[in-house]
Amino acid sequence: MTTLILLRHGRTDYNVSGRLQGSLDVPLGEAGRTQARAAARHLRHAYGAPDALLSSPLLRAFDTAREIGAAAGVAPTADARLTQRSYGAWEGLTWDDVRERWPEQYEARMRGEDPEIEGWGRSAEVGARVAACLEEACRGRRLVTVVSHGSALMLGALSLLGLPPLSTALGKLPHGHWNVMTRSSTGVWSMERYGIDPSGARLPRGAEAQDGD
Repeated sequence: MTTLILLRHGRTDYNVSGRLQGSLDVPLGEAGRTQARAAARHLRHAYGAPDALLSSPLLRAFDTAREIGAAAGVAPTADARLTQRSYGAWEGLTWDDVRERWPEQYEARMRGEDPEIEGWGRSAEVGARVAACLEEACRGRRLVTVVSHGSALMLGALSLLGLPPLSTALGKLPHGHWNVMTRSSTGVWSMERYGIDPSGARLPRGAEAQDGD
């Protein structure tokens, strides 16, 4: 059996101000670095060193992965397939900006749909590339830790579980929290734990979290 830990990066100053990041390369803020260090300590204590530590190449994720790796004694490896979806024309804006300028597409996004805007990363495509990376990373390994972004992790997990890419079953993962998935010897994936924070608490599925990662 393989255990897969899916960790969302720590918060950035864009997250604090409510700006959508998507493919923008925004570094961790101080609060985010504190979250990353707390996650690193808990994961090292609870699981030990992973066989592999992968990360999105975007700074907010890779900086988080560096903290995880420093605690576990494992160097992170960047994989572009774990990059956050593009938010297209919305990147750098707040949700209030989006609602004012694209009211219909804003409502579509709030329903969990893909908005029809220039440059938006389609859910099915993002889920497929992330899932392919996760499957490859877990092949022949006991424990794999992956640091990425809210939408990317959720869509990849939906794909592994065989759920539709627009499903809202998994909700939104808060910054600095993680999900734990397992793959059986027959290749079947399960969600074992959801929304774990460094204190070990668990969120209910569907718990609200900040979007725009």
